[in-house]
Amino acid sequence: MKSRAAWLGAGLAALVVGASACQDQDRSRQERTDNSPGHQVEQAQAQSEKAFDDARDAQKEASSQQREAARAQEDLQHQQQELQEAQAKAQKEAQEAQASQQQAQARTQQAQSVAQQAQASALAAQRQAQQNFATQQQQASNDSAAANQRIADQSAQQQQAANQNAATQQAAIAQNSQAPSDQNSQEQQISGDVLSASAQEVLVSQAGEPRLRLKVGPSTQVQVDGRAASAADIQEGAQVRASYRTDTSSGEPQALRIDATSRAQPAAPAPAESGESSPGAR
Repeated sequence: MKSRAAWLGAGLAALVVGASACQDQDRSRQERTDNSPGHQVEQAQAQSEKAFDDARDAQKEASSQQREAARAQEDLQHQQQELQEAQAKAQKEAQEAQASQQQAQARTQQAQSVAQQAQASALAAQRQAQQNFATQQQQASNDSAAANQRIADQSAQQQQAANQNAATQQAAIAQNSQAPSDQNSQEQQISGDVLSASAQEVLVSQAGEPRLRLKVGPSTQVQVDGRAASAADIQEGAQVRASYRTDTSSGEPQALRIDATSRAQPAAPAPAESGESSPGAR
């Protein structure tokens, strides 16, 4: 067993030595091949092609980087242009905002001025209204006092005139009572039918013929059917008995008293002293 192991170990050692020798031969052969001129030319060509390939790759990479740089430059210019436009827009908006603010301030100041003027005008109008009201009150008070004074004066004047009229009437009555009796004629009477009657005169008829036109005045006493009335209340056809006097100045008979009855009654004979045929009869 030991001999066999020894033999195997020796075989293995021989194989290792043989392999090493073969490797040394291959390296020697390769070195001789590499050192040959043809091999060197091939290596130079391969290196040159590789260099060309590397140059082309580098050129491609440079072109790509150049294009990227150009795009980056364009992007930068575009961004710069957008930035300039944004700055210009912002500046314009800022100017517009400033102008709007100035306009708003101007309008605010104008509104404040208008409000102040309106307030001053309102205060002035209020003071003027108060002054006018006080003046009107004073004027009304003065007018009222003047009106009261006028009323008092008129009352006094009316009272004085009434007193004077009463005195005048009393004096006239006294004078008339003392005046000669020839101013008016003596009182006369007449009876007959009424042809027409008004507030100013009564036309009396006897036997169907107009006889006497009696003038009616404020002092004439008129009765119709025993009741006090006016001459206008006497109806046509009524019977009357009247007393009158003839005014010497006008020659017209003035009625003193008229008694009328609506129903026809025989007329009482006139007294002998009635003087029916007096000059004033018609």
